[in-house]
Amino acid sequence: MKILIKHATVVNPTETFNTDILISNSKIIKVREGIKERVDREINAKGKFVMPGFIDMHTHLRTPGREDEEDLLSGSYAAVKGGFTTVFCMPNTTPCIDNEGLVRWVIEEGEKIGLVEIFPVGAITKERKGKELTEFGALAKAGCCALSDDGNSVENSMLFRKALEYAKMFDLLIISHCEEKSLSKGGVMRESFVASKYGISAIADISESLRVYRDIEIAKYVKAPLHLAHISCAKSVEVIRRAKRQYPYFTSETAPHYFILTVDDIEKSGFSGNFRVNPPLGEKKDVEAIKEALKEDIIECIATDHAPHSFAEKEVPFEEASPGFIGLELAFSLVYTYLVKEKILTLQDVVKKLSTNPARILKLSLRGEIKEGFLSDIVIVDLEKEWQVTEDKLLSKSKNTPFLGYLLKGLVEYTIRRGKIVYKNE
Repeated sequence: MKILIKHATVVNPTETFNTDILISNSKIIKVREGIKERVDREINAKGKFVMPGFIDMHTHLRTPGREDEEDLLSGSYAAVKGGFTTVFCMPNTTPCIDNEGLVRWVIEEGEKIGLVEIFPVGAITKERKGKELTEFGALAKAGCCALSDDGNSVENSMLFRKALEYAKMFDLLIISHCEEKSLSKGGVMRESFVASKYGISAIADISESLRVYRDIEIAKYVKAPLHLAHISCAKSVEVIRRAKRQYPYFTSETAPHYFILTVDDIEKSGFSGNFRVNPPLGEKKDVEAIKEALKEDIIECIATDHAPHSFAEKEVPFEEASPGFIGLELAFSLVYTYLVKEKILTLQDVVKKLSTNPARILKLSLRGEIKEGFLSDIVIVDLEKEWQVTEDKLLSKSKNTPFLGYLLKGLVEYTIRRGKIVYKNE
């Protein structure tokens, strides 16, 4: 199938320019002005911006085991609506994605759906229990390019060292959930005046930053790459900034809620379960630190940490609510509204954070840029359109988000994956 995108304003990681784009099946074959070609479909992109398809390094699709919250099909719908053409799903499923058979099954099921490329992230330890390493070689052979015990940190330092060493041998990336659980156990929100005021069990920010420090030091010692998940606090940013000067071979991500929401928003919501997340929302200083780290490229990626939960799991007292909320459909609009409109990032920076850097870190070839010979994974956005976040507009099975009612700027108009239009805004 041939698609011609006319009058496009292309945003790449280092340049923005006007052009036409010719797609033939899975590849971009021409990027130049004035293309004239007989095609199956022509899209007029005048006034819109064209970017490489977004890549989410951190999502939860709940398959296998909790298909009542999300499944591969509904998760794929949510992803393409948000402009994502590639997603990495975490292994905290039931059963855990910790073996070759489950990895192959998830990949095959994702291919049958055919909307978005789904890469399972295999578990570092069996059942994510932190006791025994999984078979790294078998997971790599099955199609994993990253491993994580997300939701759990590998508490045993020697085991974590071995994980980094073995991952290096098989060219796998370790994605670390940084949480010192002896400091966070029993807590449900960030240690703060708000938590003290209402007598709510709290989690100190050092629960994250201490584990960030440990994991970086071990990675530095064994000279292995490392990726730090969902960075949420100013102390972690300080650790990362210092460590970058000595050991630049690690990367990190944050999620939109960590540069927008604070503990004050939890209080304003009346302690709605939709605001509970792990790591917990921080204070104003944490939000500002995350923004600055994104601007300085201290934090290289923005991921969604898309975490669907059923209505019953959220419509309970705050302390009892399951942590996490959905984000695939909201990420771009949140980034544009709260970072680009506020002049924290440029559109080129957005492409880096949502596409180019994830592609580089995960060693995904021919992605992250609009360029001849690259895969035709493309998103077309209208930056002038506003939309309000309401449940009826969300394609995820679950509707748990603290951003319900928010009016956001920037809307995905088309998502194209491998030369096929997989989403069109109606």
